[in-house]
Amino acid sequence: MSNIVYLSLPAHGHVNPTLPVVQELVQRGEQVTYYSASEFCPQIERTGATFRAYPITEMTSTAFSAILQDGNLALVVRLLLHTTEQLLPFLLDELSREQPDLVVFDSNALWGNMAATLLKLRPAASIPHLVFDGTEARKAPHARQQIFRLLPMVPDLLSVRRRLIRRYGKAAFPSSRPLFPMRGGLNIVFTSRELNPDVPLIDQTFRFVGPSINPQTRDGDFPFDALGLQPVVYISLGTVHSTRSEFYRQCFEAFAGYPAQFILSAGTHTDIKELGAIPPNFIVCPFVPQLEVLQRVDAFITHGGLNSIHEGLYYGVPLILIPQQLEQFLNAKAVAARGAGLVINDQLMHGHVRASTLHQAAEVILADPRYREAAGALQKTLHTAGGYRQAADEIQRYLAREGVQT
Repeated sequence: MSNIVYLSLPAHGHVNPTLPVVQELVQRGEQVTYYSASEFCPQIERTGATFRAYPITEMTSTAFSAILQDGNLALVVRLLLHTTEQLLPFLLDELSREQPDLVVFDSNALWGNMAATLLKLRPAASIPHLVFDGTEARKAPHARQQIFRLLPMVPDLLSVRRRLIRRYGKAAFPSSRPLFPMRGGLNIVFTSRELNPDVPLIDQTFRFVGPSINPQTRDGDFPFDALGLQPVVYISLGTVHSTRSEFYRQCFEAFAGYPAQFILSAGTHTDIKELGAIPPNFIVCPFVPQLEVLQRVDAFITHGGLNSIHEGLYYGVPLILIPQQLEQFLNAKAVAARGAGLVINDQLMHGHVRASTLHQAAEVILADPRYREAAGALQKTLHTAGGYRQAADEIQRYLAREGVQT
């Protein structure tokens, strides 16, 4: 039995993929201790792992969601650096006492990487997003806007970096470029190799295990008997961006009278009554059992978060991608490059999406079978990558190797 410590980024999209892996490791007899924010305690303890809470910091799932809604990724970097200043002393004490055989840190958890380096512990990274090396972001159509938003924060970012180096030594702060994603001697990526762009950053330490999707863990009610028209189109902006009421009204305008059935998941924070008249060919709910719905639809209009992309492609559904921030734009480009979807970049560029653009995209993706064929090809890669069981296999193989560099 090995002693494994997980150091998470306390955000749902980063914690959720790890839970089936942790549960599998515990069932195989490994001892797992999982550090995160207190809000994640119930779901972590259900895996059988020992939960330990981080000290209270400004890093919460709510804070992370708010920053992502704003779309300024420089704010994310700032939050990660400040959180590292707060968490690193605590973790050095904890891990010095624990002396784990392996530290698995989230690819954005700088505090985990630095703690493993300082204590010379065996490191592995959990990467719940596509792997980019920075060149794709610089080519994005709104890259200049991102740079302008970054500039005012540069002095603060450099100041935090200097303080960390002064306190812990230059060797403790990662010198590799890019800084994110954080990497270890083993890097577990929760997607398929075929979906991820081909970037020089990827080497022999990377293992693409596919998404952690377990349909048995999802439930919810939905009036499937009401699905009369064909084809069926599902619309969702995920949890972070679900309050975009104006976008939903554009969908009503685009598809009222369209010969298809539309399912709109509007989010639990959207007042459906304030959306106005709902067309007869729409079913609007605050929440739907997404995995069940995706098994019955012909297209998925999504914001392009990787979890949503994976769940759509897991069932071979072609995608219309409307990214709300940079990472989602890069995800969308990867899907479109493989022929499984169309990208509408209007939200990022202009702050809104026209009804006519939505209408045209739906007509194209529903009429051309090549999109569904490409989605089906990616579906196979996601199924064969192995999922959470493969991730557990890779971790145990890494633990069994002798002389691994820490």
